[in-house]
Amino acid sequence: MSHDHDHDHAHDHEHEHGDEEFAEELDEFLGEFQELLGNDPEAAMELVESVDESFASHPLIRIAHAHAVWVTKGAATARTELETLVAAEPDFSDAHYALADVYGELKEDALRVSHFMRVLELDEKDDAEAGFDASTFEALIIKSAEAALAGLPSPYLERLKDVPVLLEPRPSKVLVKDGFDPRALAHFEGPTLEAPAGGEAGIPTRIVLFTANMPAEFEDEEELASEVEITLLQEIGTYYSLSDEELDRLGLE
Repeated sequence: MSHDHDHDHAHDHEHEHGDEEFAEELDEFLGEFQELLGNDPEAAMELVESVDESFASHPLIRIAHAHAVWVTKGAATARTELETLVAAEPDFSDAHYALADVYGELKEDALRVSHFMRVLELDEKDDAEAGFDASTFEALIIKSAEAALAGLPSPYLERLKDVPVLLEPRPSKVLVKDGFDPRALAHFEGPTLEAPAGGEAGIPTRIVLFTANMPAEFEDEEELASEVEITLLQEIGTYYSLSDEELDRLGLE
């Protein structure tokens, strides 16, 4: 089960449960569930199936159950659960996102993209309704990106002088239509340093950080700052065609 882009937006969905205490209990439960899912999927399934009715009907719990089903019984079975949830909660972006993830596993690329497009639309709508302004975080993101660049060994920094780091709220519709994750934190575009000349003619190399997606994933400012640095260094690693091990060895991760 691969979840390279398994993101739940923190401000996405209040459902009918607006109580602060309930929200805290839900967050605590989901944290415990995610930890179990990685270490003991069967125990995670038992946990999510043991909740009382006030939890069981919540869409995030239903998504958690589908994830446990995916790991223990396969993507095809999880697909059925998530399609049912999307039908019941058509404006819940996390449900569409989870279903897109399953479609990706099942190689249903057209369906995956259609739900990714719906996620992009709903996330923008949810942000607007919640009064979420991504520009509020731009100063922190810029500062963190500058810190990451300043810490690079000089040979790496010198070769990056013609690679701009740009800020955009989230991936474009064109990008998502090509199958790109609408909740990705960043995007590397263009030829890498080792790419043969003319390999991607006309496409400039650039790194884009998505300012709406990052704070949606990391609400704490310290966590956000750290993630900006990590994400940018990973994209720089893409430019240099470095593996995760090489990034770590060079102190770039």
